[in-house]
Amino acid sequence: MRPCFLTRAWLRLRGDQRGVAAIEFALVVPIVMVVYLVGFEVAEAGTAYRKMTDTTVQLANVTAQFTTLSCTDVNNVLDATAQIMSPYSTSNISIVLSEVSVNSSNVGTVVWSEEYQGTRLAVNSTVTLPSGYQNQNATSACPPPPGQSSVVTTCYILVQTSYAYQPTIGSAFIGSGKMIGPITMQDQIFMLPRASAQIPDPNAPCTA
Repeated sequence: MRPCFLTRAWLRLRGDQRGVAAIEFALVVPIVMVVYLVGFEVAEAGTAYRKMTDTTVQLANVTAQFTTLSCTDVNNVLDATAQIMSPYSTSNISIVLSEVSVNSSNVGTVVWSEEYQGTRLAVNSTVTLPSGYQNQNATSACPPPPGQSSVVTTCYILVQTSYAYQPTIGSAFIGSGKMIGPITMQDQIFMLPRASAQIPDPNAPCTA
């Protein structure tokens, strides 16, 4: 009798589908949650990157419209454009605003440089320009960098930005002092001055 009872019980158990939906739900939910959280973080990182690129472009646009810059102008435009990152923290962004002259050999040299929470470029240091940016204005009256006498054809405004992105949900694992450091995003743009061949040195450095 006992073997028959066990056989019948096993057959009933195999055919019993009660609770299948709950088990499937319990198996699927963790996967769905992980996919959702990863998607959320990717979307947030993409938004932060877009704001950083907006900061880069807007700073170059505003600066290129000046014919002269004072230290007050420099500090104002740097402070204002940094606020474009809001509602993301502005303490994680670094901005370097520079002017670069390009000679007839397509060598870019830093004329002056300012920074916001970053490291300014050294005057007379060399900058590599992207293809197609060299010699855009051969009739420019842009003078050579300090202490140099080479013939200069073009001056560009250079904006370089860097942002240390701290994930919202993954902050327990990614960030300062965590298993993985903050995600570093970078961008840069070269732009010709719009109202003059060059924007003179604003008695740099203006920022501390």
